[in-house]
Amino acid sequence: MEHTQVKIGMLLVSMTISAVLLVVSAGNAMRQQKEIRVEKTAALAEKEPVGFMLKEYQGRVALFRENSQRPYQVLAIEVYLLPDADRQALEEGIFAGSEEELKKILEDWES
Repeated sequence: MEHTQVKIGMLLVSMTISAVLLVVSAGNAMRQQKEIRVEKTAALAEKEPVGFMLKEYQGRVALFRENSQRPYQVLAIEVYLLPDADRQALEEGIFAGSEEELKKILEDWES
């Protein structure tokens, strides 16, 4: 009987130690995941803002995404109909940092 109690006691101690190790390991894993998320968020914040670039493409205004060399969309706006300042700006590219900014530029041309 005493031998059985010793075995049960050792089993309980072993289970307790295992549970403590499991909780500590889980806590460390959660802390590492949080650190990774913080690093990824910081890296994304340092990146240049993703936006849109308007340029001339085959006589029309074209919309480019990020640093793409191919247009995402070719618009029905003929470049020759735009004012000289806008045509010159299109040669370099007109950056729109958001969809709202892009819509404003396009609305100005279409009006």
